[in-house]
Parts: sequence; structure tokens; C-alpha cells
Amino acid sequence: MYINKINFRRISLCILGLIQISLIISYYYVQKGDETGVNDDKIRFLSSKNYEKPFEQTYHTSKDKVNLPRHHVRDKFTDFNSSLCFTNGTDLKSMDRSKNSWNCDCKIGWHGAECGQPEVVWRALLTNKQKLKVKGPMKYSRRMLYIFQVNEFMENIIDIRINELDEVIDLFILFENNGNRIEKLLKNGFLKKYHKKIIYIRNTLLKDLYNTIASSISSLENNDIIVISTSMEIPNKLALGFLKYYDNWPEPISFRLRWSVFGFFWKHPNKTKTEGIACSVKYMKKVFDSNFVNLYESKSNLGLVLGDLNHYGGWYCEYCMDPIQIIKFAKERNLELVKWKELKKNQIDVSYVEDLIGNGLYIDGKTELERSRKYQDNYFAPTSVSDNSMKYDFLLMNLYTKLDYYEG
Repeated sequence: MYINKINFRRISLCILGLIQISLIISYYYVQKGDETGVNDDKIRFLSSKNYEKPFEQTYHTSKDKVNLPRHHVRDKFTDFNSSLCFTNGTDLKSMDRSKNSWNCDCKIGWHGAECGQPEVVWRALLTNKQKLKVKGPMKYSRRMLYIFQVNEFMENIIDIRINELDEVIDLFILFENNGNRIEKLLKNGFLKKYHKKIIYIRNTLLKDLYNTIASSISSLENNDIIVISTSMEIPNKLALGFLKYYDNWPEPISFRLRWSVFGFFWKHPNKTKTEGIACSVKYMKKVFDSNFVNLYESKSNLGLVLGDLNHYGGWYCEYCMDPIQIIKFAKERNLELVKWKELKKNQIDVSYVEDLIGNGLYIDGKTELERSRKYQDNYFAPTSVSDNSMKYDFLLMNLYTKLDYYEG
């Protein structure tokens, strides 16, 4: 009896072993069949995607056709009863609390029936000699093109401009006539995030530039706006925003800018510099004959200047580059204000320029600059610069000061 139990147990174990071996063999053949069948299709599918060159959005050139979309202004305004209020300029919490309010409640620094006029625009309209009645907001916001000259010395300013103004500019046009430094940077991914909004134009005369741009844009309209810069200016984005949503402002417009030197920590004693021009496409064609040379020759006949000593129309950041670039820039431009012959050649080096920056002396080595303090000056620097202090520390803090304590 005991022997029969042992034999039964052995037989049971053998059967279980055979079953396990059968399952293992079956699983092996099933997997092998998958590899030659279904999985083979998957490999071909993945490999085809891997070898397919992905589409990469890049910057445009004058050979491309760019279509500018239109945007309804209601994206920027909020309805309160019968009032249409500019969202960024309105105290929305106050408006929500006063349910029966029929007037827009403006934040400090904003004016107008819809709270759509930033302080810098309101002050300019208030002091303008002409009697003006600005119309708006318009049904659709005007598209805005920002055209500016670029070169190897303007990498910092280009970066700041585009990061600062991306919210209000529909298309950035960069034109480069001396070298191709910025073109190389763009090809290597400079400002990659904004490439879809950039047109790069090279070796085009200023008198032909407008027609070159117009031929590249398939949807340009007469009430769209052109802003052009040929220097180191950064327009006030709040002022530009107003121009997009309102009509009947006097043309052309220029910007009185806060004059910074070497960085935003120094101000030139002249305080401001008037640079940059904005006008409608219609005005550009009718008055300036589609020629930017005519526009600059008529710069004295301005319809409106945005900015004053307390509320600037933007920033003019002169020599906002490293000391090596400053030396090269000054020599290439043969600046008259730099009396190179009066200085010994061995003085014109990086150390000399660092001393100018550290001690607050202008590039002429004589004019004393005024210190600007980050936490006391409302217009110390553009918002995109102040909010990215790690990236732009060399423009926010005087790294060459010899003082033991530097008050920012």
C-alpha cells in the first residue's frame, strides 16, 4: 500500500513536469511566431518613422510667403454690463465686486474710457498740441511688424527685443547688411522659440527694404503698423499695444527713450534719446512712397512722441555689450566722440573699458554717467530683463565697479 502511494506520487510529479515543459515549449513557439509576424510589422513601422526627417519650424527669408492671421480685439478686452474694458488695464476684482458698475475701473497707470491707455500714451495725448479724439477699440487688432537692423554687436539687444515684445509684435523683420553673424546664429538655433515670427533679410538697401518686406507678406493691410529701428532701442510694449487696438492717433510716432549706457545701471546725463518710428502701412505708402529713407529724412515732422522724463517710451541701451565688442564697435564706427589719438594705444584695451564701466564714465572718458537703482527706478529695465536677472545679470549689475559695496 505504501509502495503504491509512492508510485502514484512519482507519476503525478512526472505528469506535472511534462505539462510545464509543454507550456514552456508552446510559449517559445508563440513568441517566435510573433517575432516573424506581428512584431516584424512593428519594427518596420518604427524604423520608417525614425528615418523620416522631422519637420522643423525655422525662420523665414524674403523668398518665403508669410500670412499674418487676424485677431479679434475681444481677446484683449472684457465685457462688464455694457462696458468693454481693456483686461490688462482694468481692476477686474473691483469690477466684479461692483456688479452694477457701468464704467471701467482702471488700474493705477491706466486711463481712458476702456482703461486702454497706458500712462506713457495718455500723457503724450494730453500734452499734444492737436485736438485728438482717439477711436477704438477696433474690431480686429492691427497687425504690427517690427523691422530692425542687426549686426554682430546687437546680439543682446535682439534677444531682449524679441523676448520683451513677442506679446505685441506679429512679425519681426531682421535685416543685416554688414556680414552674416546674426544669420549664422539663427541657423544654430538662436531665438528658436520665435523663428515662426521672424523674417531674415540680408543685403537689401534701406530704400528697397519696404517693397522687399511687402512682397513677402501675403496679407498686409493698410491699417497694419510698421515699427522700424536702426539702432539700440527697445520700444515700450505697453505703448505698442495701444497702437494695435486704437485708431486716429497722429502719425508718424517716435519714442523718447531712457538713455542707458553699458547696462541699465548707468544713465546718460542727457537722460533721453528719441529714436524709432511707427506708422501705418497706408501712411508709409502715401507719405513716404514706400521708402524708409524718406521716412528718416522726415523724422522732424513727427505726429506724436511717446515718452517723457518720468514715463519713457522705451529704452536706448548704448554699448550694452562686453568690453571686447565695445572696442571693436568704436573702432569700426570711427566714433568722433572717442578721441583715440589723445589716448596712448596701450590704454585702449579691455582693462581701460572695464574701468569706464566700473567708474561710470562715458565712452569719451570724460562725461560722467548717472547711477540708476533697480529698486527705485520704475523704468530701470524692460520687464523681460528684470524678470530674468540670472540671464541678464551683466546688464542689471555693474560687474566692474571698484566699490566695496554696490547698491543695486
